[in-house]
Amino acid sequence: MISSKDIALIVHGARAEHPPLRHLVEWVREKGHNVRVRVTWEPGDAEGLAREAAAVGVDVVVAGGGDGTVNEIVNGLDGSDVALGIVPLGTANDFARQTGIPLDVDHAMDVILQHEPRSIDTAMLNGRRFLNVSIGGVAAEATAETPPEAKEALGMLAYAITGVRKLVELEPRRARFTAPGLDLDTEFLLFAVGNGRTTGGGTIITPNASVTDGLLDVCIIEMMPRTELAKLVLRVRHGDHVGDKGVHYVQIPSIDIVAADSISVNIDGEPSGARELRYRARRGDLRIHLPHLPGEDD
Repeated sequence: MISSKDIALIVHGARAEHPPLRHLVEWVREKGHNVRVRVTWEPGDAEGLAREAAAVGVDVVVAGGGDGTVNEIVNGLDGSDVALGIVPLGTANDFARQTGIPLDVDHAMDVILQHEPRSIDTAMLNGRRFLNVSIGGVAAEATAETPPEAKEALGMLAYAITGVRKLVELEPRRARFTAPGLDLDTEFLLFAVGNGRTTGGGTIITPNASVTDGLLDVCIIEMMPRTELAKLVLRVRHGDHVGDKGVHYVQIPSIDIVAADSISVNIDGEPSGARELRYRARRGDLRIHLPHLPGEDD
Protein backbone atom coordinates (compact mmCIF):
# COMPACT_ATOMS: atom_id res chain seq x y z
CA MET A 1 0.00 0.00 0.00
CA ILE A 2 1.30 3.47 -0.90
CA SER A 3 1.80 5.67 2.16
CA SER A 4 0.19 9.10 2.17
CA LYS A 5 2.37 11.89 0.76
CA ASP A 6 2.41 15.63 1.35
CA ILE A 7 2.78 17.03 -2.19
CA ALA A 8 3.43 20.57 -3.33
CA LEU A 9 2.35 20.86 -6.99
CA ILE A 10 3.79 23.97 -8.62
CA VAL A 11 2.09 24.64 -11.96
CA HIS A 12 3.25 27.00 -14.70
CA GLY A 13 0.59 29.68 -15.04
CA ALA A 14 0.00 28.93 -18.74
CA ARG A 15 -0.98 25.35 -17.81
CA ALA A 16 -3.20 26.12 -14.81
CA GLU A 17 -6.43 25.54 -16.76
CA HIS A 18 -5.19 22.26 -18.29
CA PRO A 19 -8.22 19.93 -17.73
CA PRO A 20 -6.19 16.71 -17.19
CA LEU A 21 -4.25 18.52 -14.47
CA ARG A 22 -7.44 19.34 -12.57
CA HIS A 23 -8.49 15.69 -12.79
CA LEU A 24 -5.04 14.68 -11.58
CA VAL A 25 -5.35 16.74 -8.39
CA GLU A 26 -8.78 15.26 -7.68
CA TRP A 27 -7.77 11.61 -7.95
CA VAL A 28 -4.53 12.05 -6.03
CA ARG A 29 -6.48 13.60 -3.16
CA GLU A 30 -9.03 10.80 -3.37
CA LYS A 31 -6.17 8.36 -2.77
CA GLY A 32 -5.49 10.07 0.56
CA HIS A 33 -2.58 12.33 -0.39
CA ASN A 34 -2.36 15.98 0.58
CA VAL A 35 -1.85 18.16 -2.52
CA ARG A 36 -0.99 21.85 -2.18
CA VAL A 37 -1.41 23.50 -5.59
CA ARG A 38 0.51 26.69 -6.35
CA VAL A 39 0.44 28.54 -9.69
CA THR A 40 3.28 30.69 -11.04
CA TRP A 41 2.63 34.18 -12.35
CA GLU A 42 6.04 35.38 -13.51
CA PRO A 43 9.65 34.15 -13.84
CA GLY A 44 11.15 33.29 -10.47
CA ASP A 45 7.85 32.29 -8.85
CA ALA A 46 8.48 28.55 -9.11
CA GLU A 47 11.86 28.87 -7.41
CA GLY A 48 10.41 30.83 -4.51
CA LEU A 49 7.40 28.54 -4.13
CA ALA A 50 9.67 25.47 -4.10
CA ARG A 51 11.85 27.02 -1.41
CA GLU A 52 8.76 27.77 0.70
CA ALA A 53 7.40 24.24 0.25
CA ALA A 54 10.71 22.69 1.28
CA ALA A 55 10.82 24.91 4.37
CA VAL A 56 7.47 23.57 5.63
CA GLY A 57 8.62 19.98 5.12
CA VAL A 58 6.60 18.54 2.23
CA ASP A 59 7.60 15.10 0.96
CA VAL A 60 7.92 16.10 -2.68
CA VAL A 61 7.75 19.23 -4.82
CA VAL A 62 6.22 18.46 -8.22
CA ALA A 63 7.00 20.61 -11.26
CA GLY A 64 3.92 20.94 -13.47
CA GLY A 65 5.44 22.61 -16.51
CA GLY A 66 8.35 22.45 -18.93
CA ASP A 67 12.12 22.36 -18.55
CA GLY A 68 12.20 25.98 -17.37
CA THR A 69 9.78 25.28 -14.52
CA VAL A 70 11.82 22.22 -13.54
CA ASN A 71 14.98 24.33 -13.53
CA GLU A 72 13.48 26.94 -11.21
CA ILE A 73 12.31 24.27 -8.77
CA VAL A 74 15.71 22.54 -8.82
CA ASN A 75 17.18 25.88 -7.70
CA GLY A 76 14.45 26.40 -5.12
CA LEU A 77 15.32 23.00 -3.61
CA ASP A 78 19.05 23.77 -3.44
CA GLY A 79 20.31 22.80 0.02
CA SER A 80 17.15 20.79 0.78
CA ASP A 81 16.60 17.04 0.99
CA VAL A 82 13.03 17.33 -0.31
CA ALA A 83 12.47 15.22 -3.44
CA LEU A 84 11.58 16.53 -6.90
CA GLY A 85 8.83 15.09 -9.08
CA ILE A 86 8.03 16.03 -12.68
CA VAL A 87 4.69 16.21 -14.49
CA PRO A 88 5.89 17.34 -17.95
CA LEU A 89 3.72 20.02 -19.54
CA GLY A 90 6.24 21.92 -21.67
CA THR A 91 7.27 21.97 -25.33
CA ALA A 92 10.46 19.88 -25.23
CA ASN A 93 10.39 18.13 -21.81
CA ASP A 94 13.93 16.92 -22.52
CA PHE A 95 14.84 15.59 -19.10
CA ALA A 96 11.49 13.84 -18.65
CA ARG A 97 11.75 12.10 -22.02
CA GLN A 98 15.23 10.67 -21.45
CA THR A 99 14.30 9.32 -18.02
CA GLY A 100 11.05 7.68 -19.10
CA ILE A 101 8.67 10.03 -17.30
CA PRO A 102 5.36 9.71 -19.21
CA LEU A 103 3.89 12.76 -20.93
CA ASP A 104 0.44 11.69 -19.70
CA VAL A 105 -0.08 13.59 -16.44
CA ASP A 106 -1.73 10.71 -14.55
CA HIS A 107 1.04 8.28 -15.49
CA ALA A 108 3.67 10.86 -14.60
CA MET A 109 2.13 11.17 -11.13
CA ASP A 110 2.19 7.37 -10.81
CA VAL A 111 5.98 7.58 -11.06
CA ILE A 112 6.02 9.93 -8.08
CA LEU A 113 3.64 7.82 -6.02
CA GLN A 114 5.14 4.42 -6.85
CA HIS A 115 8.90 5.00 -7.23
CA GLU A 116 11.20 5.89 -4.37
CA PRO A 117 13.36 8.97 -5.07
CA ARG A 118 16.91 8.42 -6.35
CA SER A 119 19.95 10.63 -5.70
CA ILE A 120 21.46 12.14 -8.84
CA ASP A 121 23.97 14.84 -9.77
CA THR A 122 23.18 18.37 -10.82
CA ALA A 123 25.44 20.94 -12.49
CA MET A 124 26.04 24.62 -11.88
CA LEU A 125 26.67 27.60 -14.14
CA ASN A 126 27.92 30.79 -12.46
CA GLY A 127 26.28 29.75 -9.19
CA ARG A 128 22.95 28.59 -10.65
CA ARG A 129 22.00 24.92 -10.68
CA PHE A 130 20.75 23.06 -13.72
CA LEU A 131 19.57 19.52 -14.21
CA ASN A 132 20.00 18.62 -17.85
CA VAL A 133 22.08 20.49 -20.48
CA SER A 134 23.45 24.00 -20.98
CA ILE A 135 24.06 25.08 -24.58
CA GLY A 136 26.11 28.04 -25.84
CA GLY A 137 26.49 29.63 -29.28
CA VAL A 138 24.24 29.17 -32.31
CA ALA A 139 21.83 26.75 -30.64
CA ALA A 140 21.36 29.03 -27.63
CA GLU A 141 20.72 32.00 -29.91
CA ALA A 142 18.04 29.98 -31.74
CA THR A 143 16.33 29.16 -28.45
CA ALA A 144 16.42 32.79 -27.31
CA GLU A 145 15.05 34.08 -30.62
CA THR A 146 12.13 31.64 -30.87
CA PRO A 147 9.00 33.63 -29.89
CA PRO A 148 6.87 32.14 -27.07
CA GLU A 149 3.77 32.25 -29.27
CA ALA A 150 5.59 30.20 -31.93
CA LYS A 151 6.60 27.60 -29.33
CA GLU A 152 2.98 27.36 -28.21
CA ALA A 153 1.60 27.00 -31.75
CA LEU A 154 4.33 24.95 -33.45
CA GLY A 155 6.09 23.11 -30.63
CA MET A 156 9.54 21.79 -31.59
CA LEU A 157 9.05 22.92 -35.21
CA ALA A 158 9.41 26.52 -34.00
CA TYR A 159 12.91 25.79 -32.69
CA ALA A 160 13.81 24.06 -35.95
CA ILE A 161 12.72 27.01 -38.09
CA THR A 162 14.74 29.49 -36.03
CA GLY A 163 17.68 27.09 -35.88
CA VAL A 164 17.87 26.74 -39.67
CA ARG A 165 18.05 30.51 -40.02
CA LYS A 166 20.86 30.73 -37.47
CA LEU A 167 22.84 28.01 -39.24
CA VAL A 168 22.52 29.90 -42.54
CA GLU A 169 23.95 33.02 -40.87
CA LEU A 170 26.82 31.03 -39.29
CA GLU A 171 28.38 33.65 -37.07
CA PRO A 172 31.06 31.88 -35.01
CA ARG A 173 32.20 33.01 -31.58
CA ARG A 174 35.68 32.76 -30.10
CA ALA A 175 36.42 31.59 -26.57
CA ARG A 176 38.98 29.86 -24.43
CA PHE A 177 37.91 26.59 -22.81
CA THR A 178 39.94 25.62 -19.73
CA ALA A 179 39.45 22.41 -17.73
CA PRO A 180 41.50 19.57 -16.26
CA GLY A 181 43.36 18.20 -19.30
CA LEU A 182 41.90 20.79 -21.69
CA ASP A 183 43.16 24.20 -22.82
CA LEU A 184 41.49 25.18 -26.10
CA ASP A 185 41.30 28.64 -27.69
CA THR A 186 39.13 28.41 -30.79
CA GLU A 187 36.29 29.76 -32.93
CA PHE A 188 33.22 27.67 -32.19
CA LEU A 189 29.67 27.31 -33.45
CA LEU A 190 28.25 25.80 -30.31
CA PHE A 191 29.13 24.01 -27.13
CA ALA A 192 27.14 21.88 -24.71
CA VAL A 193 27.75 21.10 -21.06
CA GLY A 194 25.67 18.10 -20.12
CA ASN A 195 24.58 16.52 -16.89
CA GLY A 196 21.88 14.82 -18.95
CA ARG A 197 22.12 13.62 -22.56
CA THR A 198 19.53 15.29 -24.76
CA THR A 199 18.29 18.80 -25.49
CA GLY A 200 16.24 20.59 -28.12
CA GLY A 201 13.47 18.00 -28.17
CA GLY A 202 15.65 14.90 -28.36
CA THR A 203 19.01 15.92 -29.86
CA ILE A 204 21.60 13.68 -28.18
CA ILE A 205 24.29 16.34 -27.80
CA THR A 206 26.15 14.73 -24.86
CA PRO A 207 25.47 11.02 -25.48
CA ASN A 208 27.83 9.65 -22.81
CA ALA A 209 26.56 11.79 -19.94
CA SER A 210 25.58 10.19 -16.65
CA VAL A 211 23.68 11.82 -13.79
CA THR A 212 25.54 9.69 -11.24
CA ASP A 213 29.25 9.97 -12.20
CA GLY A 214 30.04 13.39 -10.73
CA LEU A 215 31.26 14.64 -14.12
CA LEU A 216 30.16 17.06 -16.81
CA ASP A 217 30.15 15.97 -20.45
CA VAL A 218 31.42 18.83 -22.62
CA CYS A 219 30.99 18.92 -26.41
CA ILE A 220 32.59 21.76 -28.41
CA ILE A 221 31.92 22.08 -32.15
CA GLU A 222 34.45 24.27 -33.96
CA MET A 223 33.73 26.56 -36.88
CA MET A 224 33.49 24.59 -40.16
CA PRO A 225 32.13 25.01 -43.70
CA ARG A 226 28.35 24.81 -44.12
CA THR A 227 28.53 21.59 -46.13
CA GLU A 228 30.43 19.81 -43.36
CA LEU A 229 28.18 21.28 -40.68
CA ALA A 230 25.03 20.10 -42.46
CA LYS A 231 26.30 16.52 -42.31
CA LEU A 232 27.44 16.89 -38.70
CA VAL A 233 24.06 18.24 -37.56
CA LEU A 234 22.40 14.98 -38.60
CA ARG A 235 24.98 12.99 -36.65
CA VAL A 236 24.56 15.19 -33.59
CA ARG A 237 20.82 14.58 -33.67
CA HIS A 238 21.45 10.87 -33.07
CA GLY A 239 24.52 11.22 -30.83
CA ASP A 240 26.95 9.86 -33.43
CA HIS A 241 29.28 12.89 -33.54
CA VAL A 242 31.77 11.98 -30.78
CA GLY A 243 35.20 11.62 -32.40
CA ASP A 244 34.26 13.49 -35.60
CA LYS A 245 36.57 16.14 -37.06
CA GLY A 246 36.04 19.52 -35.40
CA VAL A 247 34.28 17.98 -32.38
CA HIS A 248 35.91 18.04 -28.94
CA TYR A 249 34.30 15.83 -26.31
CA VAL A 250 35.55 15.50 -22.72
CA GLN A 251 34.22 14.33 -19.35
CA ILE A 252 35.42 16.59 -16.54
CA PRO A 253 34.34 17.89 -13.10
CA SER A 254 34.52 21.56 -14.13
CA ILE A 255 35.22 23.92 -17.01
CA ASP A 256 35.75 27.68 -17.40
CA ILE A 257 34.84 29.43 -20.66
CA VAL A 258 36.02 32.99 -21.32
CA ALA A 259 35.18 35.03 -24.43
CA ALA A 260 35.90 38.56 -25.58
CA ASP A 261 32.16 39.27 -25.86
CA SER A 262 29.08 37.95 -24.13
CA ILE A 263 28.08 34.43 -25.23
CA SER A 264 24.44 33.45 -25.65
CA VAL A 265 23.81 30.47 -23.41
CA ASN A 266 20.80 28.61 -22.11
CA ILE A 267 20.31 26.54 -18.99
CA ASP A 268 17.72 23.77 -19.31
CA GLY A 269 16.26 25.70 -22.25
CA GLU A 270 16.09 29.11 -20.55
CA PRO A 271 18.17 31.84 -22.28
CA SER A 272 20.92 33.84 -20.61
CA GLY A 273 24.35 35.18 -21.49
CA ALA A 274 27.74 36.12 -20.05
CA ARG A 275 31.35 36.64 -21.10
CA GLU A 276 32.75 34.33 -18.41
CA LEU A 277 31.07 30.98 -17.76
CA ARG A 278 32.05 28.74 -14.84
CA TYR A 279 30.55 25.26 -14.91
CA ARG A 280 30.81 22.85 -11.98
CA ALA A 281 29.47 19.34 -11.37
CA ARG A 282 27.62 18.66 -8.10
CA ARG A 283 27.60 14.99 -7.18
CA GLY A 284 24.46 13.37 -5.75
CA ASP A 285 22.83 16.55 -4.48
CA LEU A 286 19.25 16.07 -5.76
CA ARG A 287 16.61 13.46 -4.83
CA ILE A 288 14.16 12.84 -7.66
CA HIS A 289 11.40 10.38 -8.60
CA LEU A 290 12.37 8.65 -11.89
CA PRO A 291 11.43 5.45 -13.73
CA HIS A 292 15.07 5.10 -14.84
CA LEU A 293 18.27 7.08 -15.39
CA PRO A 294 19.30 8.41 -18.84
CA GLY A 295 20.64 5.49 -20.86
CA GLU A 296 19.39 2.92 -18.36
CA ASP A 297 16.89 0.30 -19.47
CA ASP A 298 13.26 0.79 -18.37
